[in-house]
Amino acid sequence: MVITKTYNNKFKCDWFHCKIKNQTYSSPILENVEVWRDDRVNNAKHYEELERLNSEWLAHQYNNNHSNWTGD
Repeated sequence: MVITKTYNNKFKCDWFHCKIKNQTYSSPILENVEVWRDDRVNNAKHYEELERLNSEWLAHQYNNNHSNWTGD
């Protein structure tokens, strides 16, 4: 949940990044990254529930696909 700063050569400005689990948010505006990070931290239970529902949905799709697609 640490915000890191890098220099973006393409846009010629500082760029801020924050990674939480497998999600990354990047912006040239530090406040935007802070808002994203705070939302992820303050609503962690909500995002965990969304991840759980997404996993259940993917399992359901995989188990009920009549064309027998396995992702290969």
